[in-house]
Amino acid sequence: MVKPAGAYLDIIRKVKDSVQVPVAAYQVSGEYAMIKAASANGWLNEKQAMIESLTAIRRAGADIIVSYFAKDYAKAIED
Repeated sequence: MVKPAGAYLDIIRKVKDSVQVPVAAYQVSGEYAMIKAASANGWLNEKQAMIESLTAIRRAGADIIVSYFAKDYAKAIED
């Protein structure tokens, strides 16, 4: 497992390229809190930022993402 995920996208890719097992990444509470706070202040769209941050982690190579956004993301893709 690689954590924090957002700050270590390059490390996620290096791990993915080096191992033959699923790679997990943990989007830590600070990453979640930054998006929530910026959204609360009107600085960004929370849904778009959430999707972008999780997509970046996935594109870096994570097979499994642990995130405080799990329920919000599930709801967003359901809509």
